[in-house]
Amino acid sequence: MTGHGQEAVAGRLGLGAAVAAMVLSAACWGFATVMSKGALSAFSPALLVSLQLGASVAFLWSAVGVSRQRLRFDRHTRLAALSGVLEPGLAYVFGTFGLLLTTAGNASLIATTEPLLIALLAWLLFREKVGLPTLLAILAAMAGVAIVTGAHGAESGFSPAGDLLVILGTVFAALYVVASSRLVAKVDPLVLAALQQSVGLIFVLVFLFAWVSPPAIGNDLAAAEAGMLALALVSGIVQYALAFWLYLIGLKRLPASTAALFLTLTPVFGIGGAAFFLGEAVTPWQAIGTLVIIASVAVASQVSRR
Repeated sequence: MTGHGQEAVAGRLGLGAAVAAMVLSAACWGFATVMSKGALSAFSPALLVSLQLGASVAFLWSAVGVSRQRLRFDRHTRLAALSGVLEPGLAYVFGTFGLLLTTAGNASLIATTEPLLIALLAWLLFREKVGLPTLLAILAAMAGVAIVTGAHGAESGFSPAGDLLVILGTVFAALYVVASSRLVAKVDPLVLAALQQSVGLIFVLVFLFAWVSPPAIGNDLAAAEAGMLALALVSGIVQYALAFWLYLIGLKRLPASTAALFLTLTPVFGIGGAAFFLGEAVTPWQAIGTLVIIASVAVASQVSRR
């Protein structure tokens, strides 16, 4: 699809449709987290992500073929593919190694800074202005996520090196969003997601084979039940293909700083999915944090409409 065609599509995409796409992408990430939690009982984290990304890449390229998207290997598509190095490539590798050296609480707290990092990077790199109401909504949503996750820095197992790696992973994820906000104006969201995740899959496979021996991978796959393998593949389509595709659709209409705010809805859907499907209890603090996040996103959406 040509650049003029992309601009026409972006013009036709209403704000309501963009917001809906963002909310649905957060729902995909949140519900897929619950699915992944079940699949982790059968696969190691590195193998699970490899299976998920493999299923996602197959789904995305199949969708590209069915929709008969024209793919031109020009400057824009090359940049689109390279952006996959940021996420799920470097963001996943640094984040995973960081989790091995620090606590889940520390990692969750650091992850709450991603919306603010996106807004900061969008301003530094592209001079994208962030209004005071949007900035306040981002800060309030970050506080809500911290309350929901119950993250704090006083847990045992604290490691400055691990925290630094998680911070780097979060920075790469924020850079991915900012870069994609520009690339999606030139490359169709479906093609962009397929290119990015194809490169990301290569990174993850290199990481997998460097971390786990091929015989061990074969043994895990042979021992896995068909239902668990299906769960891993379906969760990959939901968590990567659908979530990223929808998020990129929303990025065509919304500025990166506003789009970043919708990422804070992910733990809301994750908690809701865990309560509904796994029977996990929702604490009062999680309920309060959820309300703060929803209110922040609602305020930012109203500001965008005005």
